[in-house]
Amino acid sequence: MGKRYVPKTYSNRRLLRIILGTIVSVVVAVVVLFLLLFFLLEGYYVDGQLDIPWLRLE
Repeated sequence: MGKRYVPKTYSNRRLLRIILGTIVSVVVAVVVLFLLLFFLLEGYYVDGQLDIPWLRLE
């Protein structure tokens, strides 16, 4: 049996779709993480600095 004919454009676009999908997923994850941390740490912002109780050295 010989190889089945598959147009070259399919495999090229498939690889491009995988790469773009990965990049978009990473960017969305970073933005969601940033927003989550921003809103969670917003209450600890005091006098221009982050005052996080569990990171204090005192």
